Amino acid sequence: MSVALQVEGLAGGYGPLTVFRDVSLVLARGHTVGLLGPNGSGKTTLLKTIVGSLPSSAGRVLLDGHDVTRLPAFRRARDGLGLVPEGRHILGTLTVLDNLLLTRAVETQKRELEPFDKRLADVFALFPRLQERSSQAGASLSGGEQQMLAIARALLIDPKILMLDEPTQGLAPIIIQGLIETLAALKGRFAMLIVEQNKAFLERLTDRILLMRGGVITQQ
Repeated sequence: MSVALQVEGLAGGYGPLTVFRDVSLVLARGHTVGLLGPNGSGKTTLLKTIVGSLPSSAGRVLLDGHDVTRLPAFRRARDGLGLVPEGRHILGTLTVLDNLLLTRAVETQKRELEPFDKRLADVFALFPRLQERSSQAGASLSGGEQQMLAIARALLIDPKILMLDEPTQGLAPIIIQGLIETLAALKGRFAMLIVEQNKAFLERLTDRILLMRGGVITQQ
């Protein structure tokens, strides 16, 4: 098994407050793992620590076998760790296209990337709705369209690992079904780690599910 992401004994939180502890997991290339748990169990804080937007207090994070525990978030993104955050975090005053164009900043550091126009055409093929609305402000999109935009933005950096934090949050059932079909079509292209409270959603998509409660992974 070729390992894309390895987390060893990781602990973290906010200042002196420890939110999760002793978390270990392995994500193989091309595999999709779900992380299931209630609000307050530490799932989002764990993702933020893995991507580097929060510091860890113990343990290690390895990407492709390289220790990135002390690297800043932008370096981890450059190395192939993509995040679709909870709440999407798109820029509402910018157009859909401008939100996507912001990802070009990574090109100076990832020279192996395909031309931007090719990558943009690929995400528009995956999300035709975004192409139709490319000149609209991000704030004018529906919740489902904003989620499409957040995923498209992450895909444009050509991730080795795609992490999604509560992707179904606030979405109608018919939109969730479309999201399942989209993510299923992406399976195998890269590894995915999906944080969710929707167990049925994870069961449709993942190769295995981890259960997180009280800041620890309690069951696989």
